[in-house]
Amino acid sequence: MIINLLDLAEAGERLDAGEQAYEYQTDNKALRLLGPACGFGADYLRRLRGEGLYAETLDEAIAHARTKNAALTGVWFVKR
Repeated sequence: MIINLLDLAEAGERLDAGEQAYEYQTDNKALRLLGPACGFGADYLRRLRGEGLYAETLDEAIAHARTKNAALTGVWFVKR
């Protein structure tokens, strides 16, 4: 498995091309915001989404981060 962190500008291009985020990097080290490529089960992700810790899109991730007074700084992508 290879994991790469990209800044938001480059990540946006990859997300627009259909690649899925593994995790969203924030400026708050205590905030872990997962994306759809994380591979966790649907029930767990539904719970995390309700807590603002999972997002399916970049816009949703930005909104979740803002509610926790954080900003997105990059996106982690994974290749298996």
